[in-house]
Amino acid sequence: MKIVKAFKYRLKTDSKTEEKLNSYSGSTRFVWNKFLSLNLDRLNSKTKMLWYNEMSFWLTLWKSSEEYSFLNDCPSQVLQQKLKDLEKAFKDGFNKKQPLKRLPKWRKKGIHNSFRYPQGFKISDNRIFLPKIGWVNFFNSREIVGIAKNVTVTKNGDHWY
Repeated sequence: MKIVKAFKYRLKTDSKTEEKLNSYSGSTRFVWNKFLSLNLDRLNSKTKMLWYNEMSFWLTLWKSSEEYSFLNDCPSQVLQQKLKDLEKAFKDGFNKKQPLKRLPKWRKKGIHNSFRYPQGFKISDNRIFLPKIGWVNFFNSREIVGIAKNVTVTKNGDHWY
């Protein structure tokens, strides 16, 4: 039997790290809202929606453009995870088996400050390595049991977890 557990630890951040974390969460929120807008416009005009592969293609084009070059600062896997989340939200919105189906909502600043690393992170004692950020200390309140499959970084109040 497979047991899935989640552990939440508060990060010990400095101003430089917090600036990067805020930037990454802003970039993921921008990507979510931009593709949500494109897909809602496509639904209104009754054309095919963009799914993950098409969104990923457009994301790579945007990253190479001058207008959206700020997306290069954020790790690509973080943005790709947000695209996968959006695709899942749209699929759940059209799923007839769900009783409370609805389309995805806009992400607002201050409410949705989170992003997920599916790979590339390392955990050692009371430190975690996050790609493009580096080693960040955290308050190790309990031992991590098992193998970490992904890391979600979230802002709640004034602190990052």
